[in-house]
Amino acid sequence: MELSSSIFSDILSPLAIYSQDTDSDHDSHQNQTAEDESRQWLPAGPSSSTANGYHAPRTPTWRLDGVDIDGIRFFAVPTFAIGSPPLRIDVYIPPLEEHSPAVRQALKPAEAIYTTDRLHVTNLVISRHLLQAIEHWSSSLLDFEDQYISVPFGSQIIVTELNPDPIATASSIQLVPNYSVEQAMMSIDCLQQLWPSDLPWPEAIDTTDLRFRSQIHEAITLVTIPSSSSPHSDYVFKSLLRDQKYLYNELKMLLSLPPHPNLVPRLLYVVTHRCRFGGKRGVAGFVLKYCPLGSLAAYLRTSTSTSTPSQLSDRFRWARQITSALIHVNNHCNGFYPDLKPDNIVLRQSPTDQKIDAVLLDLEQRGGWFSWSPPEVAYVEYIEILASRAPDATTREELTALLRGYVPAWTPPVQEERYRNVTGGFSAPWLALAVERDGGGCLETLLERAQSFMLGKLLWCIFEGRSVVRCGIDHELLRDPDPGFGEGRGAFPEFDETPTEVRELIVACTAGAPEWAGRGRGLVLREGKLVPAAWDGNGGCPSEGETREVARRWWDGEVQAAKVFLAEITEVKKGGAVLPDGVLGNGMKRPLLQDVLSVLKRCERSYNPRS
Repeated sequence: MELSSSIFSDILSPLAIYSQDTDSDHDSHQNQTAEDESRQWLPAGPSSSTANGYHAPRTPTWRLDGVDIDGIRFFAVPTFAIGSPPLRIDVYIPPLEEHSPAVRQALKPAEAIYTTDRLHVTNLVISRHLLQAIEHWSSSLLDFEDQYISVPFGSQIIVTELNPDPIATASSIQLVPNYSVEQAMMSIDCLQQLWPSDLPWPEAIDTTDLRFRSQIHEAITLVTIPSSSSPHSDYVFKSLLRDQKYLYNELKMLLSLPPHPNLVPRLLYVVTHRCRFGGKRGVAGFVLKYCPLGSLAAYLRTSTSTSTPSQLSDRFRWARQITSALIHVNNHCNGFYPDLKPDNIVLRQSPTDQKIDAVLLDLEQRGGWFSWSPPEVAYVEYIEILASRAPDATTREELTALLRGYVPAWTPPVQEERYRNVTGGFSAPWLALAVERDGGGCLETLLERAQSFMLGKLLWCIFEGRSVVRCGIDHELLRDPDPGFGEGRGAFPEFDETPTEVRELIVACTAGAPEWAGRGRGLVLREGKLVPAAWDGNGGCPSEGETREVARRWWDGEVQAAKVFLAEITEVKKGGAVLPDGVLGNGMKRPLLQDVLSVLKRCERSYNPRS
């Protein structure tokens, strides 16, 4: 099955049970026609300076830093904006399914969805094409620089139609002012009125005090700050252009939590921005220290999975440090961490020795990917999606009633919702567990044990040397650096490198994981296509219909399990008993975080007596 923007709902979510077969991507006549039409437009290679008569400038005036996971949003910046205040103006192309067959054949835009390495992203055919088109477009506008710096923060460069010819693509490009980001910003005064008065606010600086270096992630801009004590050092400026409520929730958490050596350090600055209308100075983000060693995920992608003694020492230390940070977060009255995975952990050199330490980032509390979430969370998320977006009203009403038996105040989540002060973020299933913690009773510790589940999967990644767990069907499919499964190995819960005692700990932490009951992944990404995991590569590639059917069956089983769980927990909340082998019973068998830390310390000492 060819990739498209619709797979995020049609395949990678429970809405797959409603998806329709098309098989359009296997129409051989259409594909052959596309190949014939596009052959004349194919670029010569990464070093090519021409395409259809277009001559790239000797000194490029644009730079591409990356692309978002949807393959639609590209982080491109004109060179005159490098060293200037960040404006967060990204380039957007149409969804993949809107491209003509000739465009898909010539430009290969789907590659942007699953290419994880930044260097490789910038060398994609679609990336080079966009840079050529934007160069041509912007150079034709005499006052482009003035236009660019005058639009609101978070405005957009829209490509309305791609064409194999970059000059034709250039004719469809527009700079579109977007006022919604600034309108959703809240002032420091407003936030201070909502939050406790004793929070230790850092110094406030303006976006004009920052100097853009690069956009390394959808939410992370690398900047320098000339007015700081280290004017040539790199800093992280975090901002969100969508759902800013998560940014403000993280800001509150960062201000509220006491420091911990393995938790993201205290804020250096809060960053404000003067909005275009009304003169409001809204909070656009905040500044953190930059960790140039990168994420744990990047390390695991590039390191060998074979554990040498020195690597094992590092991995024990990181496991212990992250567990300690989780305990610290949970000791805060509103604290829990619902998005644990290697991408949200960075490595940095210890300030006291030459060792490399692990640091936990991202306190938005919005929840994580299905493949990492414990069943008691993922199952609620499945029903939330269907109760909000199922095609028929009757199904939505029935599932809403089912949800409200567990979460009485549940309402469909609203994207772009303005910030409102809440305790614990905006994830309904995690907040429901927080209610159980605060209310006492038989499920009081389930919130912490749910985090032990994610920690168990993280421990598997750390000790097996894997950056992904390869469980289920979700966004992680598109970020898998080894889609061939390393000749069949390397998916949770298979063990090769993990010490025996740690294996036992991981088994305990992940009690209730469907993988222990034999649930497979269903689909994999191979050669840029989603295909059934059971396909061994022999014979013709499975059709789109076959792939959709596998996804439908997989999700149908998940949704049925989710309904059973909601009935189970609703009964427990009414006073019923917890079933020992049900979702809740398995969840309550998991160790608490302090118990996990004790086991890790004991194992670490046995493998490294001097630790």
